Amino acid sequence: MPIEEKLAEISELKAKMAALRPLSVEQGKELKQRVRIEHVWSSNAIEGNTLTLHEVVSILNTGMIVHGVPVKDVLETLDLNEAYEYMMELASQQTPLSSTLIRTLNRIVTLQTTNDKANAGVYRILAAWPFGSEDKPYVAPFDIAPQMDQLLDWAHTEQKTLHPVQFAADLHQKFVSIHPFADGNGRTARLLMNMALTQAGYPVINVQPDKEARTIYMEDLAVSRESANLQPFESLISDYVRKTLAQRISILELNEKNQEDAKNDVDPRFEKFLQDKDND
Repeated sequence: MPIEEKLAEISELKAKMAALRPLSVEQGKELKQRVRIEHVWSSNAIEGNTLTLHEVVSILNTGMIVHGVPVKDVLETLDLNEAYEYMMELASQQTPLSSTLIRTLNRIVTLQTTNDKANAGVYRILAAWPFGSEDKPYVAPFDIAPQMDQLLDWAHTEQKTLHPVQFAADLHQKFVSIHPFADGNGRTARLLMNMALTQAGYPVINVQPDKEARTIYMEDLAVSRESANLQPFESLISDYVRKTLAQRISILELNEKNQEDAKNDVDPRFEKFLQDKDND
């Protein structure tokens, strides 16, 4: 399906979602918590973190550390959880993208695991490339600062004109192509993408870390970077947004049905019971 058709369908799904009865405060909190935990697990797992979703749930919900898991993986979990909550706070305030915002996200993401804490959030000074692709380096160190400035200029203009999903995907792709930091670029990119989606009223999406999904994700990023054709990656992210919107709509529709079913299935003696209780 052409990207234009996907984006049009996504806009329709978003409007459908907005027209449905919202979840209760408690339901909303529980759903947001589950999305956050899945993001922490999936985004870290894409980068090689070995913790399972169950182990991440245990760490973030109960503070219990599973015996035998690597300390670094636990610290990455705690750091990304903090960075996610910071990102969501920025999104709720409609905070404009800035170098300070990006550097701060990267600092939080790598806070407890970087070997060089003084350079967390600092642009790298050495060459970098995708694993196994030394012949295809990311942006050269001396070009990082000007290209990040160009990225911010682009973002401030295009966020107002591009479809929000297309903008979020392009922001992720352009940031990763620069690869400005020594560590945490992928996790930072996925936070930036989701901040853009959230600011536009879309749900957070979580790129899946299983072998097939990760391979497709990495290949589409590589193709977009090497060919300057952003559509493969835009199409992939659009598919994630479309699937997430469909899931959210299903939840909201089920909630409406359950509410109506409960409303129409009340024992008439219940009202009398309440009245008698009030009169006691």
